[in-house]
Amino acid sequence: MDEKFKSMARPATSRSLRDAIQSARLEEAMRLDQTADNRDSEIARLELLKAELQSVFADVPANDERFSLTLVPSRPARLWIDVFTYVCVDDENGAYLLVRNSEQGRRTLFSSVNVADMADRITSHMAREIVRRERQEAALLEPPRKDDRLLAEATSSGSGTGVVAAAFIIGMLTGAAGLLAAVWFTLP
Repeated sequence: MDEKFKSMARPATSRSLRDAIQSARLEEAMRLDQTADNRDSEIARLELLKAELQSVFADVPANDERFSLTLVPSRPARLWIDVFTYVCVDDENGAYLLVRNSEQGRRTLFSSVNVADMADRITSHMAREIVRRERQEAALLEPPRKDDRLLAEATSSGSGTGVVAAAFIIGMLTGAAGLLAAVWFTLP
């Protein structure tokens, strides 16, 4: 039985903490090199996309400050299009992801491995945002329609003023009664 255990046990010289530490350091260095290579690749791919979009951003109207083509080398690196929208590179398959932040969280709007497809989608996104903003501004500048004026006149008639005045008077009387009660109970 002793011979069986002797054959299963390794000699003590094969276990060395120094060798294990050396091996762990080599593994960590390889992993860090791989991570650095991935990060450099991410940033390089986003710079490529940024170069594709330079001419598009040059055409943005001068008074429109919503769009800003900014590469931020964070983790993950992001190419910001506007305040809520950015492009990053997916770690798993290397695809470009067009992501939009909103109240409901992050939402991926589009994904592609092709730079031209992503640049086309970003251009389309920007055009839709510009048209949406123009439509909102036009609605604000548009004079009210006849139906809107009739509705405004009906709601601004004198019946609302009486309710507001009555509420104000009731509030003042309640405040005065509260103040009188506070003074009454604090005096000896």
